[in-house]
Amino acid sequence: MEATNTFSVAGRCPETGALGVIVTSSSPAVGSRCAWGKNDVGVILPQNVTDPRLATVGLTAMEQGYNADAAIRTMKEASDYPEYRQLAVVDKNGESAVFTGDKALGVSGEFCSDNVASIGNLLKDPDIPQAMGEKFLQENNLSLSERLISAIDTGFEMGGELDQEHSIALLVYKDVPFPYVDLRVDYSEDPLNDLKNLWEIYKPQAEDYKVRALNPVKAPSYGVKGDE
Repeated sequence: MEATNTFSVAGRCPETGALGVIVTSSSPAVGSRCAWGKNDVGVILPQNVTDPRLATVGLTAMEQGYNADAAIRTMKEASDYPEYRQLAVVDKNGESAVFTGDKALGVSGEFCSDNVASIGNLLKDPDIPQAMGEKFLQENNLSLSERLISAIDTGFEMGGELDQEHSIALLVYKDVPFPYVDLRVDYSEDPLNDLKNLWEIYKPQAEDYKVRALNPVKAPSYGVKGDE
């Protein structure tokens, strides 16, 4: 079992149905373990002492028509050590659910409301998850990616986790089976700002990459060698 000292936000855009998560940790490569989702199904954050297998269990439950609460129950029942787990789920309808086991690391917190769920452990402030969730709900004029970035920015401003954050990941699904956004900073001394810079580079190209997958004939050229 690997400890992932983490805070994170899962969210849904009620206007577009897009689903996404953002997660940061002092551990390296947090996105490879803690950011999971499926278009038109839901998104899941398994963290604390992380068992990535639980995400598959929860997504399978939601694919079969169960909601976020049922996905949490199914993941807890599937785990041999639920007391070590921290979980957040938002399903395709915007229902949300969270769970924090009684052996969560350090100071932990959780928050859920329509279209958002946020959790954290080894926190400097137990109110960070609620503040992140409320920020997400306030920023309803932004895209889902930008709402998630803004929400986790609030967590950083409040002190984040006890250890220095080193990795961060942003994962968004929007109307296609593959991720619309999948950006990761696997190790950095300033992961939040590195992610923000990545997003500014990727944002104007995100839709074009989707077009390239679905209809290459209509895909724009980026002027790279061999792309006439």
